[in-house]
Amino acid sequence: QLTEKLQDAENDSMAKIAELEKQLSQARRELEALREQLSPPRPPSPPCPQPQECYRLALERRLAELEEKGLVQILRGPDGDVAIEIVPVVIETPATPVVSGDSTATTPGTAAARGYAPAPAPAPPPPPPPPPPLPGADPSPPP
Repeated sequence: QLTEKLQDAENDSMAKIAELEKQLSQARRELEALREQLSPPRPPSPPCPQPQECYRLALERRLAELEEKGLVQILRGPDGDVAIEIVPVVIETPATPVVSGDSTATTPGTAAARGYAPAPAPAPPPPPPPPPPLPGADPSPPP
């Protein structure tokens, strides 16, 4: 008899759980519907009209970034022509300062501005020559 009561209690509990799950599911659906109704409408982002236009805009953005960093200078002519000059970069090493003034040559600074890896550091100077032989020493080297 006790087992039957436990079975009945378990069945009642399972029925209540199933009913509550249905109510929860329904409440979630209603909430989602209300959210969609009350949220501000989002205009779809306009697709890029033409691939060339997207490319031009991306190029202009990248040039503006480089100009802000001081790596290039954009010169605009009165007729609408545009010239891009690479700003000379001064690179100082502990031994001697190196100044690159030729804007057409690919120097480490301009290479970095073009997206290339910087050139390796110059090779160290050669070692000094050996000291002269001591007076009275045999000038021929040992065998």
